[in-house]
Amino acid sequence: MKKINQSLFALSTLTLAMQAGAAGFALNESSAAAAGTAYAGRGSNAQDASILAANPAGIALLEQRQVTVGGGVVVPKGDFKGAGSIGGTPFRSSSNDEFLNTSVIPFGYFSMPVDDQLSFGFGIYAPFGSSTDYDDDWAGKYFADETQVTIVNFHPTVAYKFSDQLSLGLGVFATYGEGELSRFVNPLSPSDNVVIKGDDVAYGWNIGAIWQPQESTSLGVSYRSSIKLKLKGDATGTGSIWNALGGSATEKAKLDITLPETLEFSATHELDDRWTVMAGATWTRWSQFDKLVISSDQGTGPVSGVDPSDATVITYVPENWKNVWAFAVGGSYKYDDNLTLKAGYAFDQSPVKDEFRTARIPDSDRNWLTLGAKYELGNDWTVDAAYGYMFGSKVEIDEKNYQSNGSPAGTLNLKGEYNNTAHVFSASVTKRF
Repeated sequence: MKKINQSLFALSTLTLAMQAGAAGFALNESSAAAAGTAYAGRGSNAQDASILAANPAGIALLEQRQVTVGGGVVVPKGDFKGAGSIGGTPFRSSSNDEFLNTSVIPFGYFSMPVDDQLSFGFGIYAPFGSSTDYDDDWAGKYFADETQVTIVNFHPTVAYKFSDQLSLGLGVFATYGEGELSRFVNPLSPSDNVVIKGDDVAYGWNIGAIWQPQESTSLGVSYRSSIKLKLKGDATGTGSIWNALGGSATEKAKLDITLPETLEFSATHELDDRWTVMAGATWTRWSQFDKLVISSDQGTGPVSGVDPSDATVITYVPENWKNVWAFAVGGSYKYDDNLTLKAGYAFDQSPVKDEFRTARIPDSDRNWLTLGAKYELGNDWTVDAAYGYMFGSKVEIDEKNYQSNGSPAGTLNLKGEYNNTAHVFSASVTKRF
């Protein structure tokens, strides 16, 4: 019975770790046209149909039907140096620089004017996601091993142009989330591990406005609602803990989590026929992500052996994240009728407080430097491409495991330092017709 209880505790803490990773990493890679200026002006500069992800009012400014397809490739590099301990006794040190995976993030959009005032659009893109894979023998193996989390929005929008100065837009979206992750669970038997998979569909909405006080200036504001996911899936353990149960065991696990709402301000101003400057500021309400509470349904698989009506184990992990701002500035230069060059800088504040940083979310404040270009191919074809370099500040981790009542277990500990960077390549093709 003691081994069974150990397995249940391991399953519930593992589910917590997965969703912290999904909720903690917001993705910007939804528009190659905006990536070149570090996403400055993305909610006020209607370059193509991808603007609907940032501000649904933007499609009212697009005069032709169009399709935009593309994606981003994120090539991260993570460096960790530190050690893990059990009961205060160090057991392993690590220097691991290959735990962040290269990810491909596709997107696609369509927009069309219905008449001179009403427009319709549809987009598919990823607002959140995470991909990490540590070595199996690293110092934090009992906190995190592999994480693969994907969040995708399916997003129809409508926009109405009330005048040459004012446009409003409204969108609703279905959000699909899925995740798979693993970690090792028993220091007394280092090969024992647990893998969990889960998914859900939830719904949200966004609203936005663009005001053009003069032909050369556009000001945008938009709001995206929070998204409440109720992930359900299977947790499967293998190793000596489960040998008495045939070598492996599977039971149901579930987690409720809220992805945060955002409020974005955007500005675009044409200085002359060649130069355009942009700026943006985004507020994200991460403070509602203060804790994660997990339940693991027993009685449905070989792990529990108890009555399903009395089959819930609750686990608590404190997060205590904070509300944050991201700021961006950028500019573009129209070299000739076909080629436009772009550059930008952005600063993203991390919502993770130092004392609550985890191995699945080794997040820090981030700086972005970007370059981009737009080229008109003719016959209503446009190509956009961008490159960005992200460098974060070095951050420390002092992670502990917690009991199901929320108090520290005082058994496992991971201390060390992270230093993460990334190269991001974005490209898209737009066809107007």
